[in-house]
Amino acid sequence: MHNLLKYVLKFNFYWLIYFFVLRLTFLAFNFSYVESDSSLEIFKVFYKGFLLDLSFIAYLVSLNILLLFFNSFFTKPINQFLQSVTHCINILFIFLTSLISAGEINLYGEWLSKINFTALSHFENPSEVIRTASSLHYLITILCIIVGFSFFKIYKSWFRQYKIFNNHSISLKKSLINLFLYPLLLVLMLIVIRGGVQPIPINMSDAYFSNSNTLNDIAVNQNWNFFQSILKNRTNLKGNPYKKFSVEDVEYFKDKFEDTPTSKLEILDIKNPNIVFIILESWSSDCIKSLEGLSGITPNFDTLIDQGYLFTDFYSNGFTSDQGMSSIFSSFPSFPSVNIIQQSDKSRLLPTINKKLSNYQSSFFFGGQLTYGNIKGYLLSNGFDIVKDELNYKHLPSGGLGVHDEFMFNQFLTEINKLNKPFFTTLFTISSHSPYDHPGERNISFSSREDPYVNSVAYTDKFLGDFMRKIKFEDYYKNTLFIIVSDHSHNSPIKRRVAEKERFKIPMLWYGEPIKPQFRGKKNKNLGSHFDIAKSLLNQMDIESSEFVYSRDLFSETKKRFVPFVFPKGYAMIQKEGYYAFSETYNKVIESPEEDEIAKVLKKDTELFFQISFDEYLKLGRKSLDQ
Repeated sequence: MHNLLKYVLKFNFYWLIYFFVLRLTFLAFNFSYVESDSSLEIFKVFYKGFLLDLSFIAYLVSLNILLLFFNSFFTKPINQFLQSVTHCINILFIFLTSLISAGEINLYGEWLSKINFTALSHFENPSEVIRTASSLHYLITILCIIVGFSFFKIYKSWFRQYKIFNNHSISLKKSLINLFLYPLLLVLMLIVIRGGVQPIPINMSDAYFSNSNTLNDIAVNQNWNFFQSILKNRTNLKGNPYKKFSVEDVEYFKDKFEDTPTSKLEILDIKNPNIVFIILESWSSDCIKSLEGLSGITPNFDTLIDQGYLFTDFYSNGFTSDQGMSSIFSSFPSFPSVNIIQQSDKSRLLPTINKKLSNYQSSFFFGGQLTYGNIKGYLLSNGFDIVKDELNYKHLPSGGLGVHDEFMFNQFLTEINKLNKPFFTTLFTISSHSPYDHPGERNISFSSREDPYVNSVAYTDKFLGDFMRKIKFEDYYKNTLFIIVSDHSHNSPIKRRVAEKERFKIPMLWYGEPIKPQFRGKKNKNLGSHFDIAKSLLNQMDIESSEFVYSRDLFSETKKRFVPFVFPKGYAMIQKEGYYAFSETYNKVIESPEEDEIAKVLKKDTELFFQISFDEYLKLGRKSLDQ
């Protein structure tokens, strides 16, 4: 037991030193990207990635422990064989790590991102890689291999001496101890792999700490990033899984849905208002009476509608919060199997609303963990000036997932008062997410298993109302536009099918003094989704918005509107004529219009959209090495 513990601790220390040296090498060759940052910020890269380093090391330790567990039931020569296998695996990862680091350093100047799944595509043509490599690329590769060889020698010196594989005899007592000991060690390693016992497992965002993308990239463990990228992209190892149509069909789709807006409706009195997003966790239109939902759940939201501008046919494009963020701020699609927000090399290249508002101070506040779905990484890498989550609000009353909404609304008002004007800021609520452990009342019942959810929406609604009443006394209120929208929908007491379009219908309300009086209390009946927020907002501010190619201006007449969305293992599209949904789980159509001709058109349009958008996903961030 003593030797095993010593082996595990020394193994961790060995890899931490290795990662430190490679991180230092990366920094040395890319220092020009961070030389304007403070010494303190640069120093942080060496410890901000500590948990990701440990997480990857725990994978290797777990593999070693499994082999040791099998070894404990045998003696020579099986012991010697398993020892050789273990050493070969560890040595393989030592050299593989040096090659990954070499690839990162060589490609960073071209891509400004860490090596990932996209980079592997270039090795389909190794001659091109060799042809485009410079003398410096070869030098860096040789240097990293030398570092790897040096650590191979250290490995031999440190770990060959441990005789933990030598099992001279087998006894019942020893076997029973091992049956308890090794599974216990594996459980401990699994906890380290997931970064602790917190609700949300470790994510790249845990290493993100700076507004400098390069510093964040250096902090993220290269192995953890590389293998996670491959795992998240394993479904498209053979390219676009939705590809089935010709170039002519693609052109047909693009022509059919070409954005040709006319006669824009201008609803704002001023072109540069402060902008406040309130993103409501999991709010479904089923909870809102004004959207033909259930009564008595959101009386404050319904009151706001009387003086706001409501969108009555509005939908989410996905079913998770991370999907919602990239759809709201970047108007980019999600897919059933991959989400761009979790691909940092791609998501940082997306257009975002805050990038277009270059003279605004941008900020994002959340009472929970922004590491979920790499939301924190997405926000920081896309230039949000201030990003705060529960780590900044440990003094506030919290539940299982984070700070309760009533306290976060009060904190949000305090945070807004600190911002420079004009500001673009967001509060993301949390209490209407399970486990629904908010401190509010639970007196609403529809005799449904969704009653806890419904009461959590009512709780958030109460403090949304309080917040809107309080902020009216602030001097900047008259120049502030509020956009209140849900990140995605949720099951409700109105039982919906998994891909029923009403299952994805959500509220969006624009509110505030910048809205012209004649539009207050009015409703917009255009079919829309998260995608359409960016272009609708920016066009009202007379800011160029063509980068948001999937977005449509909800205040203009346009050629044709459509709403694509994804659900667990499936994809769908809504049009005026109906909607279509296909389940990849069951390999069958689960929602479709009754009219055959309309069904055929919707099916083709849906499949074409996902073919085209997934092609864009694959291309995003990919650069030719000979550029």
